[in-house]
Amino acid sequence: MVSSPFTAEFGSSINRTIGTPGNLPTDASRAILHECFAMFHASAVAVARLSIETSNDLFEMDSFVTAETIFEFKSRRKDWVRKFDEALRQFFENRVAGARRRRRRPDAEESLGSLRVLSDADTRKQAALRDTTRTLFAAAKEELDALDYRISVLFGEPPSLETDNPFSPAYLLDAIGMTSRALYVEPQIWRSVMARVVMDFVPAINNIYIPLNRLLAQRGVLPEIAAVLRARSGLYPDDDGEVLPLFQRLINDVHPSLQAWRTLDVRAAAAATYRLAPLDANPYAAALARERPGEEVAATTSDRFPKLDAMMSCGKLYPVLATLDQWQRADPMTEVLQTPATGDAGSDGTPVNRIPWIHAALAPQVPDERDRVIIDAVGFLFDYFLRDNAIPPRFRLIFDGLQVVVLKAALADPALFATRWHPARRLINDLAKAAIGAEDDATYNASAAKIASQIVDGIRAEFRIDNAVFERACRRLAEFTDRERELVSRTMQPHIEAATLNESVDTDRSQVRALIRNKMAGADVPIAIRSFADMVWANYLTQIRRTEGSDSASFSAAVETLDNLLWSIAVKPRTGQKSRLSKMIPLLVRNLRSGGAAVEVSDEKIQRFLDTLYELHIAAIKPQATPGTAGSGTSIATGSSSASGPPQSRNVYDLVVDVVSGTWFSFDRGGGRWVHARLGWISPTRSSYIFAGRAGSEIITRSPEELAAEMGLCKASLVAEPVPLFDRAVSAALEYLAARRTVRDGASSGGAPLH
Repeated sequence: MVSSPFTAEFGSSINRTIGTPGNLPTDASRAILHECFAMFHASAVAVARLSIETSNDLFEMDSFVTAETIFEFKSRRKDWVRKFDEALRQFFENRVAGARRRRRRPDAEESLGSLRVLSDADTRKQAALRDTTRTLFAAAKEELDALDYRISVLFGEPPSLETDNPFSPAYLLDAIGMTSRALYVEPQIWRSVMARVVMDFVPAINNIYIPLNRLLAQRGVLPEIAAVLRARSGLYPDDDGEVLPLFQRLINDVHPSLQAWRTLDVRAAAAATYRLAPLDANPYAAALARERPGEEVAATTSDRFPKLDAMMSCGKLYPVLATLDQWQRADPMTEVLQTPATGDAGSDGTPVNRIPWIHAALAPQVPDERDRVIIDAVGFLFDYFLRDNAIPPRFRLIFDGLQVVVLKAALADPALFATRWHPARRLINDLAKAAIGAEDDATYNASAAKIASQIVDGIRAEFRIDNAVFERACRRLAEFTDRERELVSRTMQPHIEAATLNESVDTDRSQVRALIRNKMAGADVPIAIRSFADMVWANYLTQIRRTEGSDSASFSAAVETLDNLLWSIAVKPRTGQKSRLSKMIPLLVRNLRSGGAAVEVSDEKIQRFLDTLYELHIAAIKPQATPGTAGSGTSIATGSSSASGPPQSRNVYDLVVDVVSGTWFSFDRGGGRWVHARLGWISPTRSSYIFAGRAGSEIITRSPEELAAEMGLCKASLVAEPVPLFDRAVSAALEYLAARRTVRDGASSGGAPLH
């Protein structure tokens, strides 16, 4: 699995063509790449053809373009589509052969040698083209990030390098630009053509990329990368070794408001979102003054505070680590929190973040800025760990016992932040995975809580600075979770066999549903249209596929009708699009009636649907209308339902189709009872999902459409995607610090004050 998201810089990507040799894909990868290209090519050419065919109005308001030039433009439009097709094929074949893109030579008007001065009209068109290009990259970003990772894998290239993805917008722009320049010499023509085609790719780009990502996920190419990218902040660096330096920069950027909490300024601590106990005095400072453990620990040999000679290798941090070593065994705050004087501190089941109090007490002994940043970062992470809604309250209290241990481990070995497989980091992630859904099964809950508590207690008693303690804990926890997974697997097997049989019996329907999902990918389709496509048109396509086959003219015509239906309800701001719609409607209505009659849908139901479609068509031709916003596909927040930053919003239908194994959902079982279940099996055509509760206590089978419907009705909800807790916590902390920096900058320029 790739360690972190990669986002290519926009800057030079448009100004390159085929260049230096790169890595060559294997035969298996080459086959997958060609399969992807067939899908990408068909979609891209269809968008480009439609854009050119509806470009009659391109120069209707341009007084600088003569009638002769417009006639010449229109006469070459068929040639444009053909050359665009050829350019896409050539670029792809060159890339597969090992040639990478490089900078192209500058345009004539950009060359210093030409000394040509752009006119005002040329300047405006060039600016419009540049802005539209940026919009295309921005629209593609979410899906393109995952696609870049997967293409890197197929080419055998490290994802940390700049990805040369032959399906990227940069290659599309190369093909659009090369074709337009080859056919139209005048810049006022080719710039306008480029801007129009690129603009028409903007709303279509995710409809092109989502099916590509689905295909690659089904072929086993980084199936979980999309979930990772959704959950992880865009600030998360490519190299985990840069996490701590990034924390340091962000904390310094919001100075002094967040750094002030190191002295336990209550307002600053509150601004840092830390949950502080309402204490009059710092119990750690009192313990430090009373016991001076940093001085005594080297001389003592008692069983309670053993001599920790290994810590002396940590140099100037030795007194701090020695103090933390004592506190991990006898935490001064634990006793204070149990006294009545603390009021309701922690009484609601949410543990108190102890790191701010520890930092305030130890600050004089931590002169190095990097070490102070480590303490800050651990504090932010535990603020997330202890409030993550995916983890039951009982297990959050168990996590509470790891605060001092993890702080000491991070100070002794900062690789905890830089290494994904650091044993302490793995233990945090594994404990979180074992905790989700535990409360739904009493037996599992008791067993999991018992072993987790024993592990944490054992680490607190044994850990000095040897990470082997965490390694042993990970192995012990794995033995427990492996047994549970085996039990779940045995319980699911009969359900998997039944679902596999059902899918094999009705392969045609499964394939049709997959096709329809891809057709509606990336779009907020009104519920009336989605329902018609999922039921009536799915039945019609299935009927044709069974009787005539998927290669028949009838099947192709029915698919084209679906394409026209989906296109017809999109906003039509231009004259050419409106003209095409008006010509299309009579045949579209006739085909829809015919398809409905073929699967015995009553005239009354078809007419109700056509009445709704009429309203959507009226809305589509009004410039101010936005069909699909009312009554459209539900959007949901993705990622974990936890204490994180603002989540991204995504169409619920696309989310459930792209969900990966290991994702946890909760389901309404009636009477206020909800159960957690983990997605454990996905059928080959994704027509069936099988979820299992802890220890197989619940087995739930759903199709993607059923799951999406339940989520839309608030009968099911996403709990957590299979992304490590540590990664999610780092992302949330980085987003929070960046947001505080933005607020601070706004306040300094007269904006909102920093609270």
